[in-house]
Amino acid sequence: MNDKVSRYNIEIENDNCILLYNTLSNKILPISFKDYASIETLLEYLPEFQGIYPNLYNAFKKSGFIINQEFDELAFIKLENKKRIYCHNNYRITINPTLDCNLKCWYCSVNYTGAKHNKEKMSDDVITNINNHIQFLATTQNAKSITLDWFGGEPLMYFDEVISKISNFTKNIALKNNVTFSQIITTNATLLNIDRIKQMRDHNFAFFQITLDGNEQRHNEIKYYSDKRGTYKDIVNNINLICEFIPNVQIVLRINYDMQTLKNIQDILNDISENSKRCITIDFQRVWQVQCTDEIRQLLQKAKEDIKKSGFRSGFWAYRPQTFQRCYADSFHYYVINFNGKIFKCTARDYGEDKVIGILQPSGIIDWNDGLLGKIYESMPFENERCEKCNMLPICMGPCVQKNYDARVYKGSVPCLYEKAEYSLSSYVIDQARYRNLIK
Repeated sequence: MNDKVSRYNIEIENDNCILLYNTLSNKILPISFKDYASIETLLEYLPEFQGIYPNLYNAFKKSGFIINQEFDELAFIKLENKKRIYCHNNYRITINPTLDCNLKCWYCSVNYTGAKHNKEKMSDDVITNINNHIQFLATTQNAKSITLDWFGGEPLMYFDEVISKISNFTKNIALKNNVTFSQIITTNATLLNIDRIKQMRDHNFAFFQITLDGNEQRHNEIKYYSDKRGTYKDIVNNINLICEFIPNVQIVLRINYDMQTLKNIQDILNDISENSKRCITIDFQRVWQVQCTDEIRQLLQKAKEDIKKSGFRSGFWAYRPQTFQRCYADSFHYYVINFNGKIFKCTARDYGEDKVIGILQPSGIIDWNDGLLGKIYESMPFENERCEKCNMLPICMGPCVQKNYDARVYKGSVPCLYEKAEYSLSSYVIDQARYRNLIK
């Protein structure tokens, strides 16, 4: 017998069956309780399993629950991870035109010191340096694709002065050099209008992340203009306009939630137009000051059910099957260009001097801080005993490279994502089984 049982099989008990899930192949097999009692035993005696149920055995092999004896699953995962991190010419560059914002949300500018607003903006010199860098990637580094990811601060504060100048240049360079070009933006969406949305469409903006902080009443208590007017209606209206004027756009509607927000989720769903539903994936993010309790988890599960009934999609962002990396920022060809030309690895950390991984030069070439980069990529986040023994590794891949580096520098433990996950693995697998029409 040249076969063995995969180390990444997980049993999930549902109402009337067992869902056998393989975290590496991302396959699900529903099996009745009665049948599974026999199969569970036969998995310890594969020759007998193959002899008694040859068709089922082949189905198990095809789906990755049973594998060839010589196949080293962990080595395969490590190889795929290295390919995702290093072996490609796809560049994703986050650009901060400013760290300033036209709104002053309490959870950003007051309690999160790393996000305090800086009123400086990107200079023309830095804009020129970025354009030179993009030309360098397209012509010298043979970039296959370039994605510009606008962040801040509120990047749309300087749409004409910064975003348009770099976007126009990049689009032309990409076209001349057969480079795929797309753009992403994280914005509060208050500075949008029809003309600007049309310009963004023409500049290859294909992905937006926009945040709401609850229904209209709750949101307006948190996000408001300087004259205290609420922003909710403007944001929702602009979301609907984006979906109307940009074909095939994708919007992640991030909902920062506490307990009260989750109780009123239906109010938000009712305000989004029917046409916009096809564009939107809802992403719940717990306000970091709020503890994850059992009551929160139950409300979150109900909110996800309401979302599905209303025709929206929602993601299980903790679970990332077959991506083989924790975060897009883990890629060696991902980095952040701050408004002043300093290069960083992550937008979820402050922009302190100790975190500078490079300086953008006038030539467009980055003077890399190889010492710091070497430490960040010294080891992959999952290369530790706990992660390597975990049967959830393929859908997790450990913490991101930044958290792994922080744990090593500050002598802390490598954080386990699932210890604080709002969604249980069983909820995820059951949801996926329903989505694939494997169960009702």
